[in-house]
Amino acid sequence: MNKELKVCTIGGGTAMPIINKGLIKAGFLNIKSIVTTFDSGGDTGRIRTDERGKVLAFSDYWRSLMSLWPDGNQKQIWEDMLRYRDGRGRNFGNTFFQFLSEKEGNLGEVDELFESLTGARLAGEVIPVSLKPANLFFTTISGKEYKGENFVDDLRMSKDVIDKMWLEPLVEANPKAKEILKNADLIIVAPGTTYGSVLPNFLPKGIIESFNKSKAKKIMFVNIFAMANEIKKATVLSYWEIFKKYLKTDKPFDMLVMADLEKLDKKMLKKILFYYGLENSSLVKMDKINGVKLLKVDLAKIEEANMRLRHSEEKLGEFFSKLEIG
Repeated sequence: MNKELKVCTIGGGTAMPIINKGLIKAGFLNIKSIVTTFDSGGDTGRIRTDERGKVLAFSDYWRSLMSLWPDGNQKQIWEDMLRYRDGRGRNFGNTFFQFLSEKEGNLGEVDELFESLTGARLAGEVIPVSLKPANLFFTTISGKEYKGENFVDDLRMSKDVIDKMWLEPLVEANPKAKEILKNADLIIVAPGTTYGSVLPNFLPKGIIESFNKSKAKKIMFVNIFAMANEIKKATVLSYWEIFKKYLKTDKPFDMLVMADLEKLDKKMLKKILFYYGLENSSLVKMDKINGVKLLKVDLAKIEEANMRLRHSEEKLGEFFSKLEIG
């Protein structure tokens, strides 16, 4: 794939950084990474509560920013430091980026200050999807209503599937995020918690219009597993229908990419499937969707320490190097 393409990634959580690292391994050095800013769980939630909801969530921002810093000793030291938690569970990374955001006036201006402080040479930049704080609200098929992104994860084993999600207040999208979508050659929607890390990026006012009007090729990486509260039927087609609904278009993506698990160790895979089953999570099954290219590629790896399947940045690097999007 042409390394001069204007590449934009969209997402959050732990999966977005893996996509960014895969792109860097493939030689892309000017990645524009749009991230959600509505997280409300853990230490991020504590900060937002302490600040009366008047600050953005920093966690997805700084994790994506660190993923754009090519590997090296200096990066590792900073990564360890930013992940540090004290005895009360307070995360240094969130506190540090809260300080940088206040110093610069908004989170969207932090990249350059971070580079000057650390000596990092980032392979792109991170763009908050909105510069205004807001809360995620959602209802489930039983009619229950929840306030806060943290409940998406807290209820991940519930079969009371999420039915509708929105922002309050309905904030404007970051103008820079809209401009980047407009000018991109390739837009990659990362895997991740559908209602926690991915779809929230499409809720601010104006972002859907910019995404749909973009002439870029659009690729979505399908999750390996579906959480119980995300979807009734764990199929690619079910996810396709969700994104059609929220992005308000019949064809939100030109290509869907699934992880092929055939080359993984069968004995370990069986164990991992058992543990996911205990969480009511289901392996996403492949469908055919008319007019959409669907690739099934060896992209996954086994993390034995926590019995999880993840996308592999090394395999993603190989995939992006060979991908043709013309």
